[in-house]
Amino acid sequence: MHLLAVLLAAAFQAVPSPSPAASAPPSPAATAPASPSPLSASVTAVALQPGASQTITIANGAQPITATLDNVVAAVTIDQNAHTVTLTAGQQPGRATLTITDGSGASIALPVRVAFLAATIPQSVTLRVTGDAPDSAWLQAQVRRAVLQQLALQPGVSPKNVQFAAYAVPQPFAPGAQAAIPVNVTVPGADTYLDAAATVNVTLQNVASNAFESPVLLYDDDPEKIVSNGVLFRGQIARGTPARLYYYHQNMDAPRRLLVVLSPLSDRALSIVQVVDASAGPNIDVMSVGHAVTRDFLVRKPHNQGVLIDLAAPLAIDDFPVMQPLDGAAGSIGLNVTNGGPVSVTVLAMPVDATAADIAAALNGPQLPGDGHHRTGMFDISNFAQTALAYTIGSDDVSVEYGAATPPAAAQQSGHDYGEYGVIRTVTFDITNPGTDPASIYLFERPLGGVVRSSFMVNGQLIELGCARLSNRYQIGSPISAPPGTSHVVVQTMTDGGSNYPLELGVTATPPAAATPAMTAPDGCFPPATSTSRAHAGP
Repeated sequence: MHLLAVLLAAAFQAVPSPSPAASAPPSPAATAPASPSPLSASVTAVALQPGASQTITIANGAQPITATLDNVVAAVTIDQNAHTVTLTAGQQPGRATLTITDGSGASIALPVRVAFLAATIPQSVTLRVTGDAPDSAWLQAQVRRAVLQQLALQPGVSPKNVQFAAYAVPQPFAPGAQAAIPVNVTVPGADTYLDAAATVNVTLQNVASNAFESPVLLYDDDPEKIVSNGVLFRGQIARGTPARLYYYHQNMDAPRRLLVVLSPLSDRALSIVQVVDASAGPNIDVMSVGHAVTRDFLVRKPHNQGVLIDLAAPLAIDDFPVMQPLDGAAGSIGLNVTNGGPVSVTVLAMPVDATAADIAAALNGPQLPGDGHHRTGMFDISNFAQTALAYTIGSDDVSVEYGAATPPAAAQQSGHDYGEYGVIRTVTFDITNPGTDPASIYLFERPLGGVVRSSFMVNGQLIELGCARLSNRYQIGSPISAPPGTSHVVVQTMTDGGSNYPLELGVTATPPAAATPAMTAPDGCFPPATSTSRAHAGP
């Protein structure tokens, strides 16, 4: 019994728990305290207009926070509880470095700039256009121009540097239509100003308006070559007597700015002016400038494609911000005062950095002396340059020469417009086909004065010719099928600034040269052997 008890006691004795396994030493990476985040600010730089404030939030900084400027362009305020630093700019532009230091000695440096915005950008602009079918490219250009006219640029900021994001205009855009167009505009400030950026809400309207004819031509080509700044031309237009301004100038030395400015002559009533504008330049290729003016005016004028301007103060309707030496600029502008008092039109040459105040002062300055050629003045074009020619197929060709006469003066003056610049010449060919079948006839031009380019509206369709030099006949457009009996072909054209005249325009049954030669061909305008000879610089 004693032995049994001993055995049972041994059997039921508790087995001790195994010793716990030795644990691996903790990883240094898991147990090391995290490094504190570096001192940081909510901005990397500060740009302020004079008098404006900006609050900077400081992160991970130990109190107390201090902040100092190495150039006192702003006042500094610190909120220790909110961990913020506020800068309030003074009234003078300048640059500085803001150094922010916390209680541990950590610091950060932020560049600070106090400057004016490069421009004041309007929130909204209303643009009223006219025309039976204004095209989209022209509409986009008018939107840009309307916004530019309303920008208040700082001195030294060129309109040429203003940037426009892409925007769309409605098509078609018939009279009576209206559209809202958001336009994103940026005016870079460079090193002097802060960039200005905003969205301008443009309200675009097409106002139904009757086309107008201009009985008066204001001709400005004296001095043709700009050698000093000031008033190049000054004229007036009044309600009930529309006028056309044709100007042509070439800059000769220092870079310049060329402007065409409309100014109300009375401060008692708003003047409303319809402007049909075809201007081009600046470009050292003066023939291309003159050609673009003619082409665009011939297209826009019949469709009454223009803008309506509320004129309460001087306004630049054309502005060439930078004309380099030898650059040319020109324009043909229909002007119609539809309401209000008379308006002055002034062509100005100004320094590139001219301010609005400089331009306003120059408007009242004396007119620059002429160059002795007397290509300037006011002319009566109401019944000028209109020709009707009868042509019977099988008989002699018929033609007319143009570009050598001057329209009659509209006022007592000594100026002239030999070359008919700014004049629309209309030639109506009355065609008689005595046969029983249609017959092919051809319109042609023949240079008589030297190098020339041309644009023609033939029965309302634009036809452009390349450069011609020799006195050969060159075909204008496609052959014309003349039906039996009587028909009419109406041709409208204008002389190109930079080209040479006179020019012969006619109709024939004999096919002329189908096209003008290549520019550098032996019979072209500027063959290699005579590449140094160029057309004269102006009309």
